Amino acid sequence: MSQSRPLPCIDQRLLRVGLILHARTKGFWGTAIRKVQGAWGNHDALLWHEAGAWWVLDAEPPVARLTPFNEWEARMRAGKAQIRFYWPYGARSMDGREAAKWWLRHVNNSPYDRWAFPRLLWRSLIGPWWKSQAGRDEAWWCTESVRAAWRSAAFDPWGENNATPALTEEAARAGRLDDYTPVILPNVNS
Repeated sequence: MSQSRPLPCIDQRLLRVGLILHARTKGFWGTAIRKVQGAWGNHDALLWHEAGAWWVLDAEPPVARLTPFNEWEARMRAGKAQIRFYWPYGARSMDGREAAKWWLRHVNNSPYDRWAFPRLLWRSLIGPWWKSQAGRDEAWWCTESVRAAWRSAAFDPWGENNATPALTEEAARAGRLDDYTPVILPNVNS
């Protein structure tokens, strides 16, 4: 008789506004992003709480939007995504609220920055010598929007332009982001 793995369960009481959701999805683009970057994950977003519910501040095609947190949790429970949670080292709850509010004012309903992909691909293959920001000023990709939001709250664990999920993982390994995953998702081996 085989043992089944318990379904992951997120204790939403432990979430906080501004917490970084770092995801690994199973679709074509998610897999391609991970392979090119050599990263575990392929998506970053912030969390927001409003009207008694949790939301994910997602910069995904075609436009940046609020996604019900329960949709991400359902993807995880269905095996279509794995999730980690990060928080900038030294940040307070009020800093997370400031970052999320900035995202809502400046990123929400903006177009997804598909124009940045050629430069980000080049950067992944050649290295980070290209210092200027990829893409268009009025459009955002996932990690770029998360970094800009946290920079508005005076925290920049990424430390450079053109932030990607691989750079998020580098910041976590270096201790600039605290990993809250074991607390929020106990007994889940991400």
